[in-house]
Amino acid sequence: MTIALGIHCGHETSCSVVRDGQLVSAIQQERVTRRKYDGQEFLSNRLPIQEALRLAGTTINEVDVIVSSFQAAGPSGVGLQRPLISPGFSAFDPFDPRHQVVSHHLAHAASTLYPSGLSEATVLVSDSAGTTSRDGADFYQPFAQFYASYYADVSDTAVFTEMRSVYTFHNGEFTLLDRDYSQPHNQPDVFVQSEASLYDNVARYLFRTEHAHGQLMALAGIPVDRPAKLVAGDIVTADSPPRLKNGWQLFESGSDPLDSTDVAAAVQDAFTRLLTHHAQRAVDLAGHPDLCGAGGVFLNLTANSAIAGLPGVRSLYVPSCPHDAGISVGAAFLGWARTALGAVTTRRVRGDFLGRPAEAITTSHAVGYGYAPLTPPGDSGASATRAGEVLAQGAIVARYAGRAEFGPRALGNRSLLCHPVACADARAKLNRLKKRQDWRPVAPIVREEDLSTYFLGPDESPFMNFNFHVRDEYRDLLAEAVHADGTARVQTVTMNDNSAIYTLLTVVAGHGQLPILINTSLNGPGQPIIDSAVDVLEFVQHPVVDHLLSDDCLFATPAAGPMPVRRPESVVMAMFGSGTTARYVLSNEKTSSPVDRQLFLDLCEHGRALADRGSQLVLDCLSTGLLVEAETR
Repeated sequence: MTIALGIHCGHETSCSVVRDGQLVSAIQQERVTRRKYDGQEFLSNRLPIQEALRLAGTTINEVDVIVSSFQAAGPSGVGLQRPLISPGFSAFDPFDPRHQVVSHHLAHAASTLYPSGLSEATVLVSDSAGTTSRDGADFYQPFAQFYASYYADVSDTAVFTEMRSVYTFHNGEFTLLDRDYSQPHNQPDVFVQSEASLYDNVARYLFRTEHAHGQLMALAGIPVDRPAKLVAGDIVTADSPPRLKNGWQLFESGSDPLDSTDVAAAVQDAFTRLLTHHAQRAVDLAGHPDLCGAGGVFLNLTANSAIAGLPGVRSLYVPSCPHDAGISVGAAFLGWARTALGAVTTRRVRGDFLGRPAEAITTSHAVGYGYAPLTPPGDSGASATRAGEVLAQGAIVARYAGRAEFGPRALGNRSLLCHPVACADARAKLNRLKKRQDWRPVAPIVREEDLSTYFLGPDESPFMNFNFHVRDEYRDLLAEAVHADGTARVQTVTMNDNSAIYTLLTVVAGHGQLPILINTSLNGPGQPIIDSAVDVLEFVQHPVVDHLLSDDCLFATPAAGPMPVRRPESVVMAMFGSGTTARYVLSNEKTSSPVDRQLFLDLCEHGRALADRGSQLVLDCLSTGLLVEAETR
């Protein structure tokens, strides 16, 4: 057995563990510190090392190889505010012979190739900037050697910073075929030299904030109904290779991004032209039509979809976490592959549930926050069945269950779910909850076998990495899940890879609704995806959310209003005494419970009643099956 620990120090810091070729845990630092996009540039006790090891069921002493990547480290440029090791670091001895260091792009390449399960492939890595070194070459070397090199007193300080790399993977080895390097500039937030810097710079300019790439991608999909002040041809030439122009940056950007939809569309088009060119060139250089992509640019669904449709590309694999957080995954896989004895093979990774298990939400804990259990605690089957039923009726359900997703997109375990047809104004409600612009799209989930019935695009999309066109006959019906340009960021699920969401979709279909749900991440603005029971119970109290689905219970939220309930046929009703001293009781063959007079009379007269969600008597009746939630009318 070979166990490898991967550590990424840089943007979106993370740690991962690979055991015998299987990725068994991965966690971003932001999920622990609760600081979105949290980064860590050097070895520190802030790193989620212990968390990753605990999730993998191992310890640092059992690890065979530790592989780190230091994005911010540069020759003659470490120390002061950027040491390689922080004082007091105690997770392991950095100079332990097990500890290796890998360059940024090589780790990126490994982060997509090994999870793809391919034995041969072309690999394209593209980002704003990777490792800075004196020779621009990849490396995988002992930490002691790396440390000595980067602290060495060398008079020649000319360096190279990798920006785009093409590899071929064959016979278990990566071979670098081509590499482009970034150019130093005193205005990096203005100077555009690659597809990555183009998208990043324009996103920051239009939205006046970091990490606005998703907003730019959504804005680019809104049709322009006026003469465009900018088109792709202004930004990039039609030559091969395409060349980025200068001078087009002189445009005005107001406070409302909707005034710049033409700019966003032009930038997206230019970005897609650049990335598709480099993808086609990569497969031509490598001579292999199966392509694996990594680097932040591969979070762009529009470009991914265009690459997947290239005539020279037979398949495109993009992992769940192609941006820098995925570096730790590549580091761990490389450590395993170079340490394991004999031939190394991997299976295709189709799931991303690599983080913390959901904390248990007990009935007493939930009731303390004003939640009402609607299914017997501990009965996961009944909870899924009931959750599918309320989804089919139009409810919004927050799901906090299973292990957390590793990547930036919630895939069902830390998600807000609703039905695109049954839930009126679903997108507006979710965007209001998350405080996003009302033009931001939400993502539909569908069973893999149903994908082609409603959408046109690749055969699968387990990580929401592609845009699909909605079939014309369903575009109006699925309006809540469709972007303004007629596309949708679809997630596909199978019973093997995501059984919980697959089951919910099947239950929804059994109630006569389309087997599609809308999915967006369980978090508010500026928050990492929520990953604790307390945070969930507090967040889901928002009036937009109707239910909370845990691992084994469905709860009504405090803001959902009075709860409609009914009496199951197996339950009998009885009144004892009369007048003000009368008692009203529900009972079945197993138990009995008193109820209040009004609820009893409503059940007698109408067969259903509106109950107080905070009533302990009602909660007891629901948990023992003496009452069940009724369908809303």
